[in-house]
Amino acid sequence: MKKILLLNPPGKNLYIRDYYCSKISQANYISQPIDLLIISANLRKINCEIKLIDGIVQNYSAHTMLAQIKDYNPDYIITLTGAVSWDEDVEFFKALKNNLNCKLVASGDILLENPDKYLKELSIFDAIITDFTSKSVIDYIESDRNDKLLLNADTSNSFDLAGTPYHEEFLKIGYRYPFTTSKKYCSVLTEFGCPYKCSFCIMGKIKYKIRPEEKIIEELKYIKSLNVKEVFFVDQTFGANKNKTNKLLKDMIETKLGISWFGFSRVDVLNEEVLKLMKTSGCHTLILGIESGSEKILESYRKGYTKEDILRTLAICKKLKIRTVGTFIFGLPDETAETAQETLQFIKTLPLDYASFNVAVPRAGTELREQALSLGLIKDDFITMDQSGTKVAMSTKQLTQKEIKKIKQKAIIAFYLRPGYLIGRLMKIRSFYEFIQNILNAYYLLKRGK
Repeated sequence: MKKILLLNPPGKNLYIRDYYCSKISQANYISQPIDLLIISANLRKINCEIKLIDGIVQNYSAHTMLAQIKDYNPDYIITLTGAVSWDEDVEFFKALKNNLNCKLVASGDILLENPDKYLKELSIFDAIITDFTSKSVIDYIESDRNDKLLLNADTSNSFDLAGTPYHEEFLKIGYRYPFTTSKKYCSVLTEFGCPYKCSFCIMGKIKYKIRPEEKIIEELKYIKSLNVKEVFFVDQTFGANKNKTNKLLKDMIETKLGISWFGFSRVDVLNEEVLKLMKTSGCHTLILGIESGSEKILESYRKGYTKEDILRTLAICKKLKIRTVGTFIFGLPDETAETAQETLQFIKTLPLDYASFNVAVPRAGTELREQALSLGLIKDDFITMDQSGTKVAMSTKQLTQKEIKKIKQKAIIAFYLRPGYLIGRLMKIRSFYEFIQNILNAYYLLKRGK
């Protein structure tokens, strides 16, 4: 029986490497890596033994992790990597290959744009996954191939998995997310990629595919059998496919799963009808891309909605008592002191429960990177970056990196340190676990936001 290790490498920071996005955690959270979770579902078809080690969550040093991996002695290691931790990751992978005789298969944001280059130039990788929903990993392992290989996506508009993800393995590790209401939760993917084409995001470049609703319901029933009552739908835009979403939500209501959930969506795909279905099916929180308070910025980077759309959707969510999280981006090339000020003022008017403030990063494969290169804001070899803003990746046409950092700090203070907000947040806490997580996340957010 082949032994397969699912790996999130160690690191000097609280790195999040997940769904072709990598960054340093802004607070104290580290979510379940959906890449490894979905890959585990396809590995169900193989007669193999699976083990998960997460060096970040389990707080392993490189030395300790290497010893644990050598003790397990896997035939295959399927690992995450990321632009935020690339140099550290490469050094660790070299140590792995020097100490073990196994195949190393990698997945991560930095490998998407030119995976052939990394396969040719780095001897450490035996294969690279550019679509973690693809079943090509099954054939690769079963055939025991020795040639270097790209495990790519097919051209289908839908995807299914070979089995149910190994949620039980991921529950053994202390993953945590700021918007959960209980200690145990599971992550579920119903769509892959994103049909929207925001120019700063890599997701619009990935083939958009949907998963059959009946398979999702099967997975939710399995999660319930594990005595888990909370789910994180990690789709980039839950609700993008309206027909599928409505059917899924109605099925969730009819089957009386008793599961609460939260997830990402967009203000322009939500209306009162679908939000009522979401609420009835167990939705307690929606994470929405607000991005900017400047109509100019929203239009320039093809968000596809207006400030009026944002206010309308947030008002409905508030009426239905669905908590909302707004995500914002500062430092896009067209950002000015005036557009940033518009956003700072807009933040204060929004009935959000939480906010996440990020800085623009010119990710490989995005139009934003092409714009940044053409403007001379970055060099072609610039690949290590962090959207959480611990280090601002680039200046704008008018703002320096230092000015962008200060704007982000102002946003955190303007939103989170309002007396009315603090009182309201405390009144909405539902459990002791949620209270402790709020305190910890607030501490680390203010500490790392300096």
